[in-house]
Formats: sequence, structure tokens, C-alpha cells
Amino acid sequence: MPAHSVGHTESDTVSVHQPDHVNVDPKTPAQQTSSVPTDGREITPAKWGIGWQCPAMMVGPVICGALLAVGHHLYYDSLNDTRVHSINQQTWAIRIGTAFAFLIRSFLVAAVGVAATQELWATLRKKSIRLYGIDSMFAVMGSPLALLTWDVWVYAKTLTLLAILAWLIPLTAIVTPATLSVRLLTTFNTTQLHVPNVDFGSQSFWYDWVTFGGVGYISGPSPDISRLFAATTSAINMLTIPAPFPNSSYTLDFWAPSYKCQSLSDAITEMQGMTFTQEFGDNYTSLQALWDAEMETNSTVAQTELYTGAVPYLLNNTFFIRTSGENPLSETGPELVCRMYNTSYIINLNFTDGTESLTPIAVSPLNPANWTFSEGQLSSVPPLTGIKPEPAYTPNSGFHVTHLLFGGLLQRRVRAGATSNLVQESDSDGWGDSTSITQSGLFSCPEIWNSTIYGSLSLTGSPTPAQCRKGTLAAAIEDLSHNFTYSLFSLNAANTSVPVFASEPQNFYTYNYRNLAAAYAAAVGVTVACVAVGFSALVKNGVPQNSAFSIL
Repeated sequence: MPAHSVGHTESDTVSVHQPDHVNVDPKTPAQQTSSVPTDGREITPAKWGIGWQCPAMMVGPVICGALLAVGHHLYYDSLNDTRVHSINQQTWAIRIGTAFAFLIRSFLVAAVGVAATQELWATLRKKSIRLYGIDSMFAVMGSPLALLTWDVWVYAKTLTLLAILAWLIPLTAIVTPATLSVRLLTTFNTTQLHVPNVDFGSQSFWYDWVTFGGVGYISGPSPDISRLFAATTSAINMLTIPAPFPNSSYTLDFWAPSYKCQSLSDAITEMQGMTFTQEFGDNYTSLQALWDAEMETNSTVAQTELYTGAVPYLLNNTFFIRTSGENPLSETGPELVCRMYNTSYIINLNFTDGTESLTPIAVSPLNPANWTFSEGQLSSVPPLTGIKPEPAYTPNSGFHVTHLLFGGLLQRRVRAGATSNLVQESDSDGWGDSTSITQSGLFSCPEIWNSTIYGSLSLTGSPTPAQCRKGTLAAAIEDLSHNFTYSLFSLNAANTSVPVFASEPQNFYTYNYRNLAAAYAAAVGVTVACVAVGFSALVKNGVPQNSAFSIL
């Protein structure tokens, strides 16, 4: 048999010579001339054939890589849309995903490597290649520099393609771990929590509002509640309420005092037939008679009067108010009667980034709460049983203190002085004289400043109607009474358990299965094609080959 020559010239080719009596045809069983080598051991003849190991080394890694790719998908899919509880949990998810990617990459590259070895020997069997080209063919799977050899591109095109694909398959280890990411989503949940509330029926709620006299009677509001009332009045709004969560909302249902203002004529009609009896002195058979007695003024004072507010002793839940200005929006006129009512409140509190927004759902005055000043003073003292006559009505002490605070604000006379100055006169002895109406938004209502008397004053600045909430004095007084009640939440003197609807941003896993499937499908598909080429080369060789130093 002629020598099998690998090369092109006598000087730079490699020839592999076989003895004439040795058959190297892989389809014919190998023969030996001697069964005894020089060292005395008997040589077992080599068996030609493909066997099962080499095909298993190509198919097995592909199957393992495909199964791991499915496992990677299932793992990431189990995390999809679930909450990230900690940084450590997120770190381990990325680590496990990266481990999947590198294992899959290793199995697929291993299968391509075995296929490339079979293609290498198939190429050497049918072509003569220079020695350094053969060296590059053996090194091409381990070193990309081997691809720079010209003979590899000219005589081993298929092997070169397999090597390039083997170097590109690991790119899936970059793409697939990143298919799991984290996004910020807003979550919603309802939790039963204790929140601030008002409870006028509980002594512990209003007890700290009171300054007591020597025998336990209420002598006036405490400094703390007076400051809260002054802050609410000057702020022209309710005070800040603590938020259970930065972004949350809940609904409260409670009862508390509020004022309802109406015109004098409407009040007279509503209270027709009532008799107002003093303990010492004259009786008043109508509301009009009581008004005339409380609001009596001479003609000289009337010409300079801007505002007059009075608290009738016999109607301790009521204010009489008279103004000199005109308000086109007002339906009550310049004479107001404001009465305190026991009121049902249903409100919704919504917090956005810790800032509250209160929306009244229903504010319904139920019935007027009426008492005399003496009854209010003794409301904190337990009634003495067996003493006749017993009080006809025992007021709520919290209501009484609230009325004292509003009395200190509204019970005064404001008029123009002789030198065009602003004069205030108050007879609110024993009341919560915490602030003046001139220091509140009520003084910005047109009922006070929209008059010739106000125009004659030497005042700097101009009126700011926007500070008159709701546009009219009657509505502004009602609104102030509501805001004072809402401001009591800031005291946290009482609480109640309600369902709180809260929303907050949370980190959640998000999985892009399309990118992972595309990356792994491409890698597995390319590997299967490479293995098919390796099987073709294996069949041509007739025997599995490897890149070991010894090929026997």
C-alpha cells in the first residue's frame, strides 16, 4: 500500500508510512505480523467500529444542556411577579441563574468539542495540510489565535465554523441571567389599625382641655387647647394629622360638635314658641326679644360698628352676630344666629407621601345642644342625687369647652374709632379669650370689610377674600367649627380600630422568558447542528477519534 502523505513538498510535509503487510483500511480487521512485542507482552488487536461512548459524549451533553435550560426557565418563572424580600434573596437569585447559564454553556461547548474532534480527523484523512496548519487545527478549540492560520480557513472550513460556534455559545451566559430583573410596583393591602379619633363621650378625651376652679367646676379652657384653637383659627385650615402609612386612606364615623348658622328671621321661625327664662330677672318670650336685649346699641355706636358678636346667657350654645358689610353670595343677611349641634361626621382621610387630604362624606347636624352657662360650668361635677330641683340638662363638658373657645373668638365688638383706627371691645370674661376675629380668616369675609365704615379706616393692605373660606361669614364659621374638630385628631387623645387601605412601592421580580428562550433555543439548535456534523465525520472515520497524544 502506498504511503499516506500529509503535505505538499518533501521539505515541509508529514508522511505517515504503514508497513506493506499492515491493512489500515478501517473497514477491514487490523492484522499484525507478530503478536509478541519487544517487551514480551502480547498485543491485543485494535477493534474498528464506532461504539457507544463517542456518540454518547456528543448527545449526552446536548440533552443535559437542554434540560438545564428548561430548569433555568422554571426557576425564573417561579420568581416572576413575586416580591423581593431582601437584598440577599435577590443576590442568590442572580447567583443561581448565573450557575445555570455557565453549566449549560459548559455542556453545549463540550458536545461541540467532541464533534469538532471527529471533523478534525475526517479532514486530515482526505487532505494534505502543512504541519503548522495541523497544529492550528488541534489548537483551534482552545485558542482563538489558531483562527489566524490561513490553512485552517482554506483546508478546514467546517472545522473552523465549529470552532467559531463553540466560541460564540458562551455568550448565552451573558444574556440569560439578565432575563430576571427587578421592578418597582405599587402594592395595595388593607390592615386593621388603631388611628386617632375624637370621643367627646369619654372624660379622658376632654379632661386635659379644662382649667378647673376650686370646687371642680370648669373655669375655662386649658392653655394647651387654647393654643390648638388659635393655631387652627390663624391657619384657616385643619392641623396636620399623623399618617398610619405614607400612602394610605381610611374612613371614620364619629359624632362631635359643629355650628350651624342661619339668618335671624329663619332662627325666629324655627324657635317660635320658645320661652327663655332667667334665674333672676325678666323672661324673654321670643328669640327676637332675646336678640334685642343682647345686641342693644345706641345710634352713635351703630354708625361706626363693623362687627358685633354676643353669647346669650340663656342660650349657651348660640352666637348672635351682626355685621355692617354686604356679601352678594350671602343668603342670610347681616344678622346671623349660629347654634351648636351634636353632629354626625363621616369622613375619608387620604394620605399621599404623608400629606393628608380630608374629604367629608357626610356632616349631618342632628340636634341642637343647649345649656346655660352655669350648667356648663358644673358639667364635670357628678350630679348630687336627692337634691331638688335637679338640673334639667347636663351638657357635655367637651361641648362646653368648645363653645368657650368660640365665644372668646366671636364675642366682641369691632368698630371704627374717632381717629379712623380699629377698636375692639370684648366682654368675654371667663371665656377662652385665645384670639380675636381680626386675627382669623373670618375678618376677610365681605360681610365685614365690604362697607363704608371699613373704607373709612386707616388700615394698610387690602382685604383678602380668599381667606374667607366658603365665601360667606356663615359658611366660614361652620367650616371653622369642622376644622377645629378635625384638628383634634392631632392630639391623639382617643383612637379607634379601622381598616386602613395602604399602598406602598415594593420590589418585584420580572422575568423576560422570550429572551431566555431565544438565547437557549439558538445555543441548543447550533449545538445540535454541530453534533450532526460530528456524527457525519464519525461515520466517515469509521472509528471514534480524540486529540490525545497517543491515538492507539
